[in-house]
Amino acid sequence: MKPDMKIGWKEHLKNGNLWRGEVELAMQGGDTNEQFIYTVEVFVVAPTQALAQYIIATMYPDYEFLVIDDDPVGTTS
Repeated sequence: MKPDMKIGWKEHLKNGNLWRGEVELAMQGGDTNEQFIYTVEVFVVAPTQALAQYIIATMYPDYEFLVIDDDPVGTTS
């Protein structure tokens, strides 16, 4: 079966459906069993900022901090 249409990153970017978020996650381990916080940059396809936040929070439920950019990727100067 062949698709009638393919929608890739370029189309999502052009349509304002690509959102960037940052998630801080806790990690513990190593020789000293010390706890570290590391930041993960995540890009998701979603029609709204609220849905992008929900998707990222679902992907990383144990996050310490989560922030989504105010505007989709590529729509600000």
